[in-house]
Amino acid sequence: MNTIKKYFFALLIVLFAGFLFAGVTHAETIIWVGEDFVDSLGVHADQGFVDLLEGAGYDVQTEYMTMTGTPLTTEQLDILESGDLVIISRTTSSGSYIDPLGWNSMAKPLILTTAYLSRASRWQWFNSEDLIGGGDSGCPPFKAEIPDHPIFTGITPDADGLVYALDATVGSGNTSLANWADAGDDATIIATTVAPDSMAAVEGAIAIAYWPTDAGFNPDTDQFAGAPRLLFQCGARESTIGLNPPHIQGMYNLTPDGGQMFLNAVAWMLGKEVGVEENPATVPTAYNLAQNFPNPFNPSTTIEFTVPTNANVKLGVYNMLGQQVVLLANQTYQAGRYSVSWDGLNASGQQVESGVYLYRLETENVTLTNKMLLMK
Repeated sequence: MNTIKKYFFALLIVLFAGFLFAGVTHAETIIWVGEDFVDSLGVHADQGFVDLLEGAGYDVQTEYMTMTGTPLTTEQLDILESGDLVIISRTTSSGSYIDPLGWNSMAKPLILTTAYLSRASRWQWFNSEDLIGGGDSGCPPFKAEIPDHPIFTGITPDADGLVYALDATVGSGNTSLANWADAGDDATIIATTVAPDSMAAVEGAIAIAYWPTDAGFNPDTDQFAGAPRLLFQCGARESTIGLNPPHIQGMYNLTPDGGQMFLNAVAWMLGKEVGVEENPATVPTAYNLAQNFPNPFNPSTTIEFTVPTNANVKLGVYNMLGQQVVLLANQTYQAGRYSVSWDGLNASGQQVESGVYLYRLETENVTLTNKMLLMK
């Protein structure tokens, strides 16, 4: 009888624990792979991308210079496989990540943000070593080849059907693009680029491409996708030549539309439903402070932020000594998305000097800070 009671009691505990934790969900973990670049203030080059993802509610595990080497070790693969999604930063040097079998066979979805690793001498997603654009394609607008794709949810193209996903005032670095002609039949081309007059060579290059699980990357390789793979072209390392102060390698370069598309791509690659019905754009789920646009700027810039619940929000601009320059907002906001502009004037209405400034969003529960650059 005592034995029966013990088993019955244990069963009750199991049932109670199941009831207690039923419905409990955990934020997806994103493994962010990049290189270890920081600016003079110690802020990491990829921080803008990490902030974007964390602001959307994801857990981000940064792996800076820990995934290099050929081939990938068992320990490295274990770390990559421990996440729900792997994202390769635009800061990566393609020569440090050449193991195609290891990266391609990995059984977790992966987003690649720079085309250099997709070449035939790297991961063999395309059957050519050559990219187009001459190493300096700038930030050509994206043209949706599949306009109703979930990645474009909530995005309104301009009158010409174009989306400016990359911020040309920040730059896309030493950038070349993949050629549509080099993609295999299993690739789905989601977006291409439309070239400005000065860059006719990148007309129709690949901006976003997708390969499903088990897809062959191109006819000239035996490499297959171990899980979904997405190329979302964000450029590559920033040039540090002729800039004062110099750009940091990998500086966040997504426009508000580009940031929304990137978050849509992340959700889609995680198997989430991306749509107005499932994720209403008017009801954010987390605080977020977007990168100002344009950046660098002169004379004015726009700052967007989201509030998931009614809260008093303070948004101020500060100099690098931490002194408040001007207060842009200090009021109660309902849940939603908002934007404010700064014209480069201080609280006394005087034009401030060129340089780097901080803008900080503060509530009772969270403090978020980004940097911006005023250039005259």
